[in-house]
Amino acid sequence: MAIALQTQLGSSAMANEEELKFTTHDIDIKVFSASDVYIVYAGSPHRLSFGKTFRAKTPEDVSRFRWGTSGSYHAFSGPVEMEWRSQDGTPFKYSLDLDEIFKDRKILHTEELSKLYKSEPVYGGKPNIIIEVNDRTVNVYMFVTMRLEKDEQTREHRDHLTLAFSKTF
Repeated sequence: MAIALQTQLGSSAMANEEELKFTTHDIDIKVFSASDVYIVYAGSPHRLSFGKTFRAKTPEDVSRFRWGTSGSYHAFSGPVEMEWRSQDGTPFKYSLDLDEIFKDRKILHTEELSKLYKSEPVYGGKPNIIIEVNDRTVNVYMFVTMRLEKDEQTREHRDHLTLAFSKTF
């Protein structure tokens, strides 16, 4: 499987007029070089790395994006309330607005629409939104597996990991 890593700006698939949209999504939370992470989304609390600082992010972590999800949600179930400590122990609070980041509800990918498998272009039917806390930076990615139709009987899958938002404090 190929992995495409891009930013939301400049993606060739974004310019197509028939964009794929989503109404539900999964959530995944990743933590690097931070501790005492407390995130609440859609009334669901998530506590990670309490009492210890999580390890630093490595280049290999980019290819290990499928760690699991924290549930399926209707797009969008309110703000993501976040609290954490950076690597040096500085506390942070932030309210992440996924509705603003994904206001057009577009599936982020770089595939040509004409090559997508029409019956199920998004394998699994919904994207995974990954919230990453990395020291003093919050990143939001969209991960999606696109199904392509090579011919009438052959399907191919391609993974796309797209950085949709980043903020450093």
